[in-house]
Amino acid sequence: MEFSDEDLFEQGPVILFTWQLTPGWPVLKVTNNVQQFGYDPVEFLSKELLYSDIIHPDDLERIINEMMIFLENEIVYFEQDYRIITKSGNIRWVYEKSILKVDTAGLATIVKGYLLDITERKLAEQELRENPEKYFQLFDKNKAIELLIDPNTQKIIKANSAAEKFYGYNKQEFNHLAISDINVLPVDIIEAEIELALDEKRDYFKFRHQLKNGEVRDVCVYSGPLLMAGRKVLYSVIHDITDQRQAERALLQSEQKFRSFIETTSEGFLILTSKLQINFANTAICQLSGYSLSELKEKSVLGFLTSESRIQLHQQLSMANSLSHLAAELTLKHKSGHTIFIRYKATVMTDGSGFFTYITDITERKLKEVELKTLTSAVKHSASSIIITDKNGIIEYVNPRFCVVTGYSAQEVIGQTPSLISTKNTRKELHAELWQTILAGDDWHGETYNCTKSGEFYWSMMSISPIMNENGEISQFVSVSQDITEHKSKHLKMEELALRDPLTGLANRRLFDDRLNQAIQIINYQKRHGIGIIMLDLDHFKDINDTYGHDVGDLILKEVARKLLISTRKEDTVSRFGGDEFIILLQDVSKNSDAQRVAENILQTLSEPINTGEHTFSITSSIGVCLAPQNGCISTQLLKAADLALYQAKIAGRNNIQFYNVDIPYTKQSNKDIDKVTCS
Repeated sequence: MEFSDEDLFEQGPVILFTWQLTPGWPVLKVTNNVQQFGYDPVEFLSKELLYSDIIHPDDLERIINEMMIFLENEIVYFEQDYRIITKSGNIRWVYEKSILKVDTAGLATIVKGYLLDITERKLAEQELRENPEKYFQLFDKNKAIELLIDPNTQKIIKANSAAEKFYGYNKQEFNHLAISDINVLPVDIIEAEIELALDEKRDYFKFRHQLKNGEVRDVCVYSGPLLMAGRKVLYSVIHDITDQRQAERALLQSEQKFRSFIETTSEGFLILTSKLQINFANTAICQLSGYSLSELKEKSVLGFLTSESRIQLHQQLSMANSLSHLAAELTLKHKSGHTIFIRYKATVMTDGSGFFTYITDITERKLKEVELKTLTSAVKHSASSIIITDKNGIIEYVNPRFCVVTGYSAQEVIGQTPSLISTKNTRKELHAELWQTILAGDDWHGETYNCTKSGEFYWSMMSISPIMNENGEISQFVSVSQDITEHKSKHLKMEELALRDPLTGLANRRLFDDRLNQAIQIINYQKRHGIGIIMLDLDHFKDINDTYGHDVGDLILKEVARKLLISTRKEDTVSRFGGDEFIILLQDVSKNSDAQRVAENILQTLSEPINTGEHTFSITSSIGVCLAPQNGCISTQLLKAADLALYQAKIAGRNNIQFYNVDIPYTKQSNKDIDKVTCS
């Protein structure tokens, strides 16, 4: 099918305008495809409508101001993005490429340019800006060129791998660069543009950026404010449009060059008949589909689509009589058999004989959306608490389960560190081991003791894994934890039962031996103060059991245990070895007088009457004391020394305190001179 260059504009998506630089911008010429916005060319040519009438009021002042800057700087060739209002009242985004015509006096009098509808692209970019937390984790791996900029200093905070490859700078070099080092505009203009981005008055910018090798490239920058770790930064996505700009300049110079642009553009382009047969396909669509032009030509485009996409396209075509433009996302079958996700935008030819169709490959975006959606859903609905931090441990994300377990909202913890939920009971050695493991690139697993916002404590089984970027460097950490409080409580309770005397709740012999051995190790290795051991039993306790029964005896033992606890310090260990025998481990004892005070306090406290309900008893006790390291540094040796001291206290008449005397041999005998226990 033959077609002229004029037909290509008249029936394609690009609208050509020519207007005067006089108030309201009267239109001198416009192509018929302005009908895609609901307007008839006659409305403009009859001056019923001025060009400024269709520009969104919120954008008009900015466009006029920018036009004045272009005129003052004698810039005759420029482009702008802004909103227009269709005849039906809808708002569409357009990309405008214009050139100023000057008269013999050198004054600009006429503007000639074209418009292209970019609404779908704008909406996609808006979604990116409004949901930065979803995309931040993919920042480093994204193939798009991305920068994070400090708006106050204009310093480049972070550049992703694509930016390093494009500009030629490595991460260390970017750390010392400001945006003015790559933008060829004067600093004051850059500052003004940053202000527009911060105020969200503009979200796109056309600049010229200089690479490290000195090459200058045309770029389109989409930038907006993003709150990160409590401060506002500019999140900028940069598109290299150098080739596009060159192609666009060629298009403005001649319609023939526009044909060349169609052939060389990275987007696919098709000319279809009314029956959807392919009359023309550019190189890009051939590369995208895997077919040559000869394999595509004269074939129905339906044969290259999946069955679902064929049904979708048929449904749209059934409405083609009332529509001049069609657009949708379809699935294309590649020659090799795999599928490709595409977005097509078709314009119906004026005579109805076919369609001009642009094809964009959106496979990568679709796969990312599916991946992101799956990941987001899995994390959001996980039964585990999940935290994502940066490499310095600053929280970037928490899932809903974390908020349920801890009581904190996401807003309260983002920008903080996980120490927010940590407790003083967590050993420092555990933190050191944790960081040493994950900074080495390995996974860490362990139990942590945490605190909720309301002050309640809970146990977690936590796994922390480092996330590596493409260079093998740690970029983030992911923590996944399960609440094991109930399991841990049962375990601790079982441990407590295994280490405690069931009658009095005091430490049993196993726990006492463990703490004694630990104390001896501290003495040996840290040369700190010594320890004391107090061994005591109740005088003539067997008579009470024989006379009043073991139930009464048990009540007395419980009361004795209580008195021993209030007579000692929190760091000391009070234990019951069995029967009426009790042993106390005193911490930080350096001389006999330290232990003497405690022993005397015990003797005095135990002498106070004990009421068991029906009876009141006056109890006395015999106490033996030894010290370490003075009397040895072996546990069995110290226990024998304390036992001998106790024996000496009984020989001395009971109800007294004796310190271990090395000169008295350990020849324990029975003593039959039992004093009577008074009872009332």
